[in-house]
Formats: sequence, C-alpha cells, structure tokens
Amino acid sequence: MTRREPPLPAAGDDRPAFELSFRRDHACLIADVTGWIWTPEAVLNMFVRIGAELKRTGHHRLLVLDHTHGAVPGEADMRRLISAMQGRGFDGVRVAYVDARGTAVGRMEIGEIIAREQGYHCRVFDREDPARIWLNYGNVD
Repeated sequence: MTRREPPLPAAGDDRPAFELSFRRDHACLIADVTGWIWTPEAVLNMFVRIGAELKRTGHHRLLVLDHTHGAVPGEADMRRLISAMQGRGFDGVRVAYVDARGTAVGRMEIGEIIAREQGYHCRVFDREDPARIWLNYGNVD
C-alpha cells in the first residue's frame, strides 16, 4: 500500500495546512503532526501551539511525531524561529523530534544544533523507538 500526499490547501484557505493532535503517554506529551508545512510561519505556528499545550499540561518531556510534507526552513529562518520560541513553554523541556517520513533529518539537524546553542534540550530522530529511549533514559548513539 502506498501513501499519497495530502492535497495542498487551496489559495485563500485560512485554515492551517497541518493538523496537530496531542496525547499523553506516562509523563510525556506526544504531538502528532500531519499535512503540509512549507513556510517558516507554519513551523512557528506549530511550535507555538505545542508550547501552549506544554504550559497547559506542565509536561517536561515532549515527543513530536512529524508526518508532514513540505520544506524545512534554512539556517537563517531556523535561527529566527528558535529565537521566537523563548518563553513559549519549552524551557526545561526535553524534546525528541521524529521526522517520521525520514526524508529531512539531515536538514532538521541544523535546527537541533541551533536550539542546543540557545539552551534547549532536544534531538532529532528518524525513528520513534530511539527517540523514546533518549527521551526517557538519556543518550542513544
């Protein structure tokens, strides 16, 4: 069975191009993301919504399962996005970010490096199992 890409939103459609849902697994907040993310603004919107849920629930561990299609922001946009995340619920949170499609981990690692430089505790993965191990127990190499 092959997966088809979700349709792009129509021009003028003001709904988010991605779907975001939350669930809890032990002491971890899990964010499932599907659809399209192709602009830095969409990435920021996604993280603002996740940060609000972190603040609301008080979780200190986050697993993001990213099943989206689209583009990863470049380094300059990534720096602006991560700077914009200050005070939005991610302070003191251990974040495992899984590129579930496994197509952009190399580009996402730039964001991981920048985020670590700014004091965030995060890692990017291409599979959920090692992400969960790192999230709950520490380093996985």
